[in-house]
Amino acid sequence: MSTLGTLGFHLDGRPCRVGCPFCYLGARQDGLAGAERELDPALAAAIVAGAPARDVAVAISEPASRWRPGLEAIVAAARARGLGLAVTTTAEVVAADPWVVDGATRLTLSVDPAKRGPTFPLGRDGVDLAALARTASSVARPGLEVIALVSMVSPAFCDALAGGLLAGILAIPAVDAVGLNGLKPPPPWCDRRFQIAFLDRLRPLLDVHLGRRLHLDCYVAARILGLSDCPAKPDVTAGREFRACVYQARPDFVFADAADFAARTADYRAPAECPFAIT
Repeated sequence: MSTLGTLGFHLDGRPCRVGCPFCYLGARQDGLAGAERELDPALAAAIVAGAPARDVAVAISEPASRWRPGLEAIVAAARARGLGLAVTTTAEVVAADPWVVDGATRLTLSVDPAKRGPTFPLGRDGVDLAALARTASSVARPGLEVIALVSMVSPAFCDALAGGLLAGILAIPAVDAVGLNGLKPPPPWCDRRFQIAFLDRLRPLLDVHLGRRLHLDCYVAARILGLSDCPAKPDVTAGREFRACVYQARPDFVFADAADFAARTADYRAPAECPFAIT
C-alpha cells in the first residue's frame, strides 16, 4: 500500500503577514486566483479520515485565530485515527496563542531573523535564544516533541549559526531536536560548494548530534550526501490543491472532494526527482 508519509496542510497556502521575502508560499499567489482562499475544515477532516498518511502536519501562520476551526477539525480527525499531528508555526504565534499546540504531538518552531515580534525580539545573531527557550519551555509537556526548524536564509545568518548560534539552540533543554532548512528554490549563493563548506564548519556539532538531535535539510541529505530518499512532504492547501512536494509552486492536481483526493493519491509515489536542482 502506498503512503503519503507526513501529509501537510496549509489552510490557505499564501504568505502570512510576517512577509518573509524568501517564503516559498509567495510563488503560489497566482495559483489561487479565483479559487477558495481557505481550506474548508470539514473537507480537511474528511481527507485526514481517509488519507494513507503516517502522520499529519499543519502550518499555522499569523493571525492564528483565523485557522482555529481548521486546525481543530484536523486535530479531531487525526486523534480519531490515532495519527500523530505536528503543528508548524513561529514562537511569536505560540506565545500569543498557546492553544495552537492543543492535541499536537510535535511542535515545529520556525526560526530565522524574520520570525520576530513584540514577544520574540531580534537577538544579537538574528535569534533571541532566551525568548526561544521561554516559548519552548512554556508549552513543554509529555507527549509533545519540540523541534526548532532553523532556516538558512542568508550567508550572514549561516555564519552566525556556525559561529555558535546553532550550538546555543541545541543547548536549549526544552528543544528536543533541531532541523536545518535550506530555502526553496535554493538561492545562487547556496550551492553545493556552500553546503559542503557549511557542513564542514558544523563538524563538531554533527559528530555529536547528527541523526539524533540535529537533522539536515531534505535535499542536502537526499541529493548532496545521499543519506536518505526524498521525503516528498506532500501538501494540501486552499483551492483544493495537492502538491507532491510542499515547496513546489505549481500543484500536481486540484481535487473535487475527499473521495476524489483519495482516488488520486491511492497510488502515490514520492517524486523521482527533486524539483530544485543544486548547482
